[in-house]
Amino acid sequence: SDFIVSVNGVTGDAVEMRKQFQADRVNLKLVRSFDTVVFLRYGKNKRHGLKFPKQVKNNMLVVMEIGDGYIKEHNDKCEDESQKIRVYDRIVSVNGQVGTAATLKSRLERATGKFQLGIQRPCPEDAASS
Repeated sequence: SDFIVSVNGVTGDAVEMRKQFQADRVNLKLVRSFDTVVFLRYGKNKRHGLKFPKQVKNNMLVVMEIGDGYIKEHNDKCEDESQKIRVYDRIVSVNGQVGTAATLKSRLERATGKFQLGIQRPCPEDAASS
């Protein structure tokens, strides 16, 4: 899968980027995705704290917000940026199991102990240029 990272020079704000598609001409910047695995531990806080779109498109579970919960706690303690969960990450597996967005969300909500999330995110620009 690819990611649209810029529309007519607008970046970072999906709502503003989407508005750019109303223009007569549209200039897109696409980047390839890469898959990674983030290792998590279900903590004392029993909520993951992730928010997802109310309406799922293309059956993808996309992180829209990271609120209070064990994933925010993980991110706050994590020194390795690549092991943090980020807004707009696509969750593609939970403990190595893939499925529909609804299935993945259900697996995430039932996860206990140590577990892993398969994440798909845009390839970093510095990696793509080397």
